Amino acid sequence: MKSERRNRSLLFRGFTLIELLVVIAIIAILAGMLLPALSRAKAKAQGIMCMNNTKQLMVAWHMYIGDNNERFPGAFHGDYASNPTVDHTQAPWVVGWLDWSQSSHNTNTLYLTDRRYSKLAAYFGNARNVYKCPSDKYVSSAQRAKGWTERVRSVSGNIGVGDGNAETGPWDAATYLHAKKMTDLTIPGPTESIVFLDEHPDSINDAGWFAPQGKAAWTDQPATYHNGASGFAFADGHSEIHKWVQSLRLPANQKVTYKTAPANYGITSGDQDIMWTRYHTPRKTTAY
Repeated sequence: MKSERRNRSLLFRGFTLIELLVVIAIIAILAGMLLPALSRAKAKAQGIMCMNNTKQLMVAWHMYIGDNNERFPGAFHGDYASNPTVDHTQAPWVVGWLDWSQSSHNTNTLYLTDRRYSKLAAYFGNARNVYKCPSDKYVSSAQRAKGWTERVRSVSGNIGVGDGNAETGPWDAATYLHAKKMTDLTIPGPTESIVFLDEHPDSINDAGWFAPQGKAAWTDQPATYHNGASGFAFADGHSEIHKWVQSLRLPANQKVTYKTAPANYGITSGDQDIMWTRYHTPRKTTAY
């Protein structure tokens, strides 16, 4: 009987404190091993969604070109790009100005989906998510206090692709060619010419992205939403996620500071990330 009671008590005995701690430690180790993999998988899925959005944007871009004698939609910066009341007969692809304030431009989807403001809107069923990277959920404290959860746009267009006012901004006229139709894209060709890209949340404002003027500083800084990579769409219609290898791998240049300028931290002349974007911008010669 004593032996039977002893066996029964052992059968129903619970965990000791040490055993419980060991189980918790094992669970913590497994979680530590799995969470980074899950995070990478989530980022990869978001990257695929981002590419899908920019592919839709490129389909609309090509349809516009087909309807407009092979000319690209307009590409503007500054007041002309941000002011929806000005004459837009030259067809900018989108208007509006993003910042960290409580300006209605940050949430107004009409500037993206209304044909009066977005010349591409007619070609993608007025869907607003094509302008947005799913990884971009950044809002300032002032915007969060107003109940905002995101701004309306993550994508900017290459200011040198499409008729517009590129030359009135920080434009490297000695290097870059202002391409206005597909036949202008020879150096490099359409498969390597950037049209749209994710721009860094601190850098983005109007929808015009300026490629770097020189070899040692960003003018408008690309984003790093996808594990240190950014989404790009090219003139032939394909989209890709490009992994940064030098300056945009630095945490200081990836960080969102809620200020309105790129960090340009730790960049040396000939930075590989800067040179990659210079190479993929329409140029007058093979030099970049």
